[in-house]
Amino acid sequence: MGFIKTLSRFLTIATIYSVLTACSSQPTVEPDLPEKEYFNKGQEALENNLASVAIKEFKDLETRYPFGDYVVRARLDLIYAEFKAANYISAHASAERFIKNYPNNNALDYAYYMRALSTYKGAETLSGRFLNLNPAERDASEFNKSFGEFADFLMRFPNSEYAPDAKARMLHLRNMIAQHELSIAHYYFERKASISALRRGQEVIQHYPSTPSVEEALAVTIQAYMNLDLYENAQTNLAILRNNFPNSRYLDNEQKFIPFELPREADPDTLYWVSLGLID
Repeated sequence: MGFIKTLSRFLTIATIYSVLTACSSQPTVEPDLPEKEYFNKGQEALENNLASVAIKEFKDLETRYPFGDYVVRARLDLIYAEFKAANYISAHASAERFIKNYPNNNALDYAYYMRALSTYKGAETLSGRFLNLNPAERDASEFNKSFGEFADFLMRFPNSEYAPDAKARMLHLRNMIAQHELSIAHYYFERKASISALRRGQEVIQHYPSTPSVEEALAVTIQAYMNLDLYENAQTNLAILRNNFPNSRYLDNEQKFIPFELPREADPDTLYWVSLGLID
């Protein structure tokens, strides 16, 4: 009988200890603040350039009050906060969600604009990390994506207050992409891959005819045709260069083409020669 009482007392103490231990190990749950307070704290953080703090406040509001009075404005401000924090992928995703969830919102043009701008800034950041790569290995796909998103924005909201900035960025993007193509062309010239260089020059002429890079693109095609002994084609493009750019830096005083200074000793790309120039 005494053994049973002792065992019962031991089990009671063990149970109480287990409950107390479990309670002490549980994380402290912060009490919910009023919805407006989360929103105001997020706004204040943005005003003080504390983007990371603002992100937390807006996300807390979104989690605690998913159908609240301030959630739409908070989700819109979250896009900007993530952008300011240089979280461009997150800002793009938040803009995409806003577009999907609020297709009739009055600020929809802002969401479309920020979506494109996030891609643009993200591409700039990514590009800066790979400056030491040769031009052919640099990825310009994000710049093309940004251009397409700005174009989509302008098609939907041609009179938006953000339209002038979008147009200016699109012009800049076209120039960047065209210049990127020419950088690759010069890289191929160094590798004695004239067919590949020719393709890059033609790409600029055909798809980016209004950019300042067209003059150089014509020179690239002339040089490539000369390297390939296709002199008739070279003369055709030379005539175009003379007609459109009579004061071109690629023409001498007698309007003759000034050849590029190509390296005399350069190891051609093996795959290029094996495939007869069909593979860059």
